[in-house]
Amino acid sequence: MKRFLGCITEAADAGDIDPATAERSRRTYERAYSAAEQAFGPAEADRMAADAVMSDLERQALEAKRRKVLMVRARRDTLEGIAALKAARGYGEVDALGGSGGGNGPDDWVQGGQAPADGPGNGGAIFARALELLVENKPGLSGAPFSSVEDRYRAIRGAADATMAAVIERFETRTGFDTPNRAELSNMVREAFGEDSGDPAAKALAEAWAEAAERLRLQFNAAGGSIGKLERWGLPQAHDAYAVRDAGRDAWIAQVLPRLDRARMVDGDTGLPLGDDELVAALGDAWEGIVTLGANKRAPGAPLGLGSVSKRRQEARFLVFKSADDWIAYAKAFGDGDPFATMMGHLDELSRDVAQMQILGPNPDAAFSWLKQAAMREALLEEASGVKGAADRAKGYIQTADDMLEAFKGTTATPINSKLAGWGATGRALLTAFNLGSAVISDAGSAPYFGVLARTYAGLSRRGDMGRFLSMLNPADPGARQIARRSGFIVEQATDGFLRASHDNLRLLTVGERVDGGLNALGRRLPAAVLRLQGLTSYNAARKRSFRFEFMGALHDRRGRTIAELAAGDGEDQAFAQWLTARGFSEQDWATIRSAPVWSPAEGAAFLRPTDVPDETLALRLAGAIDLETRFAAPETSLWTRAKLLGSERPGTVMGEMRRSWAMFRSFSLTATHLYAEEAAMRAHSRFGAGLAANAATAATLAGHVIFLTMAGAAAIQLREIAKGNDPKTMDQPEFWGDATLQGGGFGIIGDFLFSAERRNGANSELSAFGPLGQAVSDTYGATVGNALEIGADLLEGESLGDAAEDARVGRDAANMLRRYTPLSTLWWTRAAWNRAVVDNIQRAIDPEAEEDFARRRRRMERDQGQGTWWPQGEAVPDRAPDFSRALEPSQ
Repeated sequence: MKRFLGCITEAADAGDIDPATAERSRRTYERAYSAAEQAFGPAEADRMAADAVMSDLERQALEAKRRKVLMVRARRDTLEGIAALKAARGYGEVDALGGSGGGNGPDDWVQGGQAPADGPGNGGAIFARALELLVENKPGLSGAPFSSVEDRYRAIRGAADATMAAVIERFETRTGFDTPNRAELSNMVREAFGEDSGDPAAKALAEAWAEAAERLRLQFNAAGGSIGKLERWGLPQAHDAYAVRDAGRDAWIAQVLPRLDRARMVDGDTGLPLGDDELVAALGDAWEGIVTLGANKRAPGAPLGLGSVSKRRQEARFLVFKSADDWIAYAKAFGDGDPFATMMGHLDELSRDVAQMQILGPNPDAAFSWLKQAAMREALLEEASGVKGAADRAKGYIQTADDMLEAFKGTTATPINSKLAGWGATGRALLTAFNLGSAVISDAGSAPYFGVLARTYAGLSRRGDMGRFLSMLNPADPGARQIARRSGFIVEQATDGFLRASHDNLRLLTVGERVDGGLNALGRRLPAAVLRLQGLTSYNAARKRSFRFEFMGALHDRRGRTIAELAAGDGEDQAFAQWLTARGFSEQDWATIRSAPVWSPAEGAAFLRPTDVPDETLALRLAGAIDLETRFAAPETSLWTRAKLLGSERPGTVMGEMRRSWAMFRSFSLTATHLYAEEAAMRAHSRFGAGLAANAATAATLAGHVIFLTMAGAAAIQLREIAKGNDPKTMDQPEFWGDATLQGGGFGIIGDFLFSAERRNGANSELSAFGPLGQAVSDTYGATVGNALEIGADLLEGESLGDAAEDARVGRDAANMLRRYTPLSTLWWTRAAWNRAVVDNIQRAIDPEAEEDFARRRRRMERDQGQGTWWPQGEAVPDRAPDFSRALEPSQ
């Protein structure tokens, strides 16, 4: 007797409920009826199933109402923030909500406002520009007085990392290749599944993981999501789509099914247990979702990805395993295989989802689409009112913002052709390791200058705190780093050594990407290892952490004064007040921040920590704002940079791979220009208003940047030459200072292209314009196929094989490949020894003309650069110390 089931069908046929709701109601009814019929009989089972359907419909209605309220609230906050940005850029008569109250509004909705005749907002289209800043804000005055998706993600992830600090300290990689304390990690997995491992430390670590995951679950639900609490949940499942696909649907189900806890496998919508047939069908649907990246659940024309954000994370909890052993077996066969990588990846991705929902609302894609339409409408109206070019500028801003958001979500990193993407990603990763072994030398010259600028802009002491910096850099003093991990900011190194969910976190990497499979272990780990071995990872981490501590110290030291009192104080206090205002903090916000308890992790150290601010939203805003300013002190690749360099081109296409190769090592220069050029203009306008005085001040500021960075570039060039085994270059040639200017701005490879017939590694500059990967392909082709063709041609002309090989210079090419494409060839502390004592002697053994080649190189260096060599080519040990006086000698 299934009377109510007929009512559902009638309601669907009459159009009273939509098909999706009808199907869910039928499913809920059938499961509830099946569970109750044997115990209570058909009539009572029909009543109980009807109650289950009505309760589910009520829950859906309440959830829909809650999400609508959250959507309206997020939109109101966004519109008010955009209005504040317009006011900061000189707009007048702005109606923040446009009369709509933040809802969808009538067809003629418009925020309006009059663009200024001069100054930073005179080109109009500020609403569209705000969308870029809504995805990723900028530090200083060039940013917006609201939080962005990227800021919020880093703040949320930082809080999770602080909770997981003990876990990170135990299991993060030290070199990029090691996997420390894996026995203890296995015990932690068992504790996470409620199994007693007999290891109290592992139990405590499992509790820390559970606390971090639960906190993010609650944040996700509060922002509009729906994830139920599961006791003894254990760990999430990270699926390797390629391994799942290769296994096939039936084989995958056959391997997974015996490992599942059937009693806890429930329908994600209704919460009711799944029957045998239903479970197999659900697993088949899960298989399709994994291998198609969610395409099986998308309507035609909808973007591929991981599903609705508000419901997405239910999928990572669908499979409930019986035990830790069952979870580990699945992870090895179809997942990451590394529980630490899975845990950190889950926190990272969940943090990204929460950030989108908190800033844009429960349906971020729909909200952003509405904002893009509103921005374009505003720009068209501005154009009509006489602001020339506003519409075209808006189109550019909107496209960039769109690409930035897709890069944040990882959509543009989803490969089209997985094999091509895997080869390309592996090649670029290896070339990163081969080329950036001395990147810390380039960084050391410019880093102090960026630090001074960041401190000046934020109202901190220009001198910084060298003692704190050194303590965080010193490997013998782990205490400071342990304290830093608990300060509430993101731990960048925690994502080193694994690819999943990892966006590049060091600014000298390529441009960042996320490939879900196909990148081999060597390609994945070698770049992280090289960056760690040369000291760049520790150096950058120390810079960021010391700056954040200085900022938290400044919050503590100024907690006794209002923003108005700070604005009336000295230069540093005024700059600090200006920073608070630029980030959108009101006097009331500042009063709440100042009320936070003082954090004193060590004797004599007192800070105001964002995580201790009593208002959670305000705490996240503050943490995101401090992290944002850290990007002035230690610039790193940004979403804006990725969008400009890569656009919407996805890996696994010919154009996508070519563009990624071309973009390698170009990100920092673009990032630095984006950060500092507009900031110089904004500060000039803030001080002098619009007009000639502001333009002159902007030019003077930028000229100062160029001078200081040129000097830093000159130092980097000379240090790099010494690391190669050469004396410093003479510095009286225009070419040297041109190189130094470009090197200081991060354009080192372009400087070589303009001022040298050969690149630093001896490769042809025209080919280097296609990117390091194109150059590597060319070098490999020349050393293999090219030489084979040349030898073949000589053999056809009657030459002997030995003579033909000698003419083709096979030995020299082989030595050059070793010199160019091994990590040891660029690590600053192994470079000279590897190239001189090892590779040169290999060349001497296999190249009959090695001595002539060495002599030719020496003459060319002396003639072109005025250089000698303190470690001569082919020698096991150096002859002498570097001759620093050569730098000041006139060229011949």
